[in-house]
Amino acid sequence: PRIHKLDGVSSTSEQEKVNAEGEEQNGSLSSPLDKPVLAAADFAAIMVFAAVGKASHAADGSIDIGAVLQVAFPFLLSWFGTSPLTNIYSQTDQTNGITGSIQTTAKGWIVAIPLGCVLRGVFKGYVPPAPFVIVTMIATLIILGGTRVLYTVVEDKLNGSEE
Repeated sequence: PRIHKLDGVSSTSEQEKVNAEGEEQNGSLSSPLDKPVLAAADFAAIMVFAAVGKASHAADGSIDIGAVLQVAFPFLLSWFGTSPLTNIYSQTDQTNGITGSIQTTAKGWIVAIPLGCVLRGVFKGYVPPAPFVIVTMIATLIILGGTRVLYTVVEDKLNGSEE
């Protein structure tokens, strides 16, 4: 039997409760609580995105944690808020290796990051400039995608499986 050591699923019997769409067979959707280690990694990835962005605009390259949290907040809200709809914490991507991880990341990213840009605009009181949106879309895809692929690789190594 497959034993997952990082998050959520502890055996293949638990895995069998998940259908092909990533929804639990009892009809509930996935949540960050289903994979707390992955959720923490996602949180860290979004914080890294915000910290790198803020540091790149600081004259001395310093990081103000309050400003980083202010930038990250709408993206954290959209990422975790849409996760039950996008099923980015479903158990099915665990069995699909790196390919599944990339597909799941893209599914969440295409919804959550544009929404995060909109929320940031609402919170700031103006439409974010196009260069900010473009850089945000590219940077978050790379950072979140890389983080989730790394998570998958580590989990596969702990499980003794290879893609």
